[in-house]
Amino acid sequence: MRTRMDIEGLTVGDADAARTGPWHPVLDAYARGVEAMKARDDAGPQPDSWMWAANTHGIDQFTQRRPAWAQCTHASLFFLPWHRAYLAWFEQSIRDAAGEPDWALPYWDYSQPSSPRTLPVEFAVEQRTVDGELVDNPLFSPGRLAQPIPAEDADVVEALAQPHYLLDREAGFGGALPDQFFGTVEDRPHNYVHMAIGGFMRSPATAGRDPIFWLHHANIDRLWEVWLSLEGSVRLTDAGAAAPEVVSAWDSATFWFGDEQGPRTYAMAAVEDLEHESMDYGYESIVLDDATADAVAERREQILAAAGGGFGVDEAARWQAVGATFDLASGEERDIPFEGGLGLDAAPPTRLMLELVGATAHDPHPAYDVEIRSAPDADAHVVRGFSTFGLAGTPDDEVRNYLVDASAVLPALLDEGWGGGALTVRLLPASSRDGEGGDDARAVQVAQVTVYVQAP
Repeated sequence: MRTRMDIEGLTVGDADAARTGPWHPVLDAYARGVEAMKARDDAGPQPDSWMWAANTHGIDQFTQRRPAWAQCTHASLFFLPWHRAYLAWFEQSIRDAAGEPDWALPYWDYSQPSSPRTLPVEFAVEQRTVDGELVDNPLFSPGRLAQPIPAEDADVVEALAQPHYLLDREAGFGGALPDQFFGTVEDRPHNYVHMAIGGFMRSPATAGRDPIFWLHHANIDRLWEVWLSLEGSVRLTDAGAAAPEVVSAWDSATFWFGDEQGPRTYAMAAVEDLEHESMDYGYESIVLDDATADAVAERREQILAAAGGGFGVDEAARWQAVGATFDLASGEERDIPFEGGLGLDAAPPTRLMLELVGATAHDPHPAYDVEIRSAPDADAHVVRGFSTFGLAGTPDDEVRNYLVDASAVLPALLDEGWGGGALTVRLLPASSRDGEGGDDARAVQVAQVTVYVQAP
């Protein structure tokens, strides 16, 4: 099996050295492969060219659609397996283009506590030296943000702590039902890191054009293996973990890429088995550092305790919709009344979830938080909301849906005497916590907000 290696052990680490000196053979082969694929674009996109590979993920409004393009699955239970197959196909494309049959895609572990969370220098310099000559660096991409990825954007604890791959009306590790919401690992670090890098990476329509995209997704794929290695992780196909029709759709899924007349196909059975000849790779490490492992274990215990010990497909009715409002724009407040109240004296809720459906935006901020108050004049409590990856740079008619777990603020709401009659909610740019005001021209519009509670 080939080994996908952590780029931390491959990078020269210094920009001047990256411009003037030799690179690690893995990164040198990647640069040569990308360069060869980009050269093929001169004759127009073809199945072994760079833009064909990028367009397979997504296309912008100026690109005419083809059957093989714009396939990416986001906010879907197939997010992880589709991207795994996509990476395997791309990995083979680089091997062919670079003439390196044993090459394996490296991964960028920006969540490692020791990581500087800055782009590896081989991707940051505009030129490199090849055979004594300074040439354009094929791994450079314009428009990226220079600052390090914020630590909270790269955090993996919440994602890895989620015991189930799939859940109903809340985020499992890999997805949520209905199949239109982000799983925890897709929410963070995936979406947040996309936005933190910037440039082409801000939109699914263009993300595949940035060579760092593939290392980012190799790390997301690695996190799937990390999660599977944790005791108590429940796969979608485990007994009782999902409805039979969902398991059947999962098992029968097939992904295809490349030449539309003779595509390379990947069945789910192969995608789930890294030893299968169409995968044939492993990761340098899927072991968490001690501090992260302890944090994941502690958080998983909290999640299980809040759910009464576990989740199952027969518990799908545990969430109760108690109130909804419409046409919420970021920066505006809406009161969500609960008809008849919740009767909190009898059974106070133990969990609180907000469902934001039909979100659209033209030029949104990178992320939004949700402000919740027990009454219009009460103290504001802020919970982490969502990254706008998938809203930035996508077609105007594209929408996203979000689940926001607000259970962390429930104790404060109850302490304030919240009687379950209404909640006041507001979306605000995440940066506004640091004093930056919202910009109405960049507002996110949400078609409907629904509040769910779970009682003991």
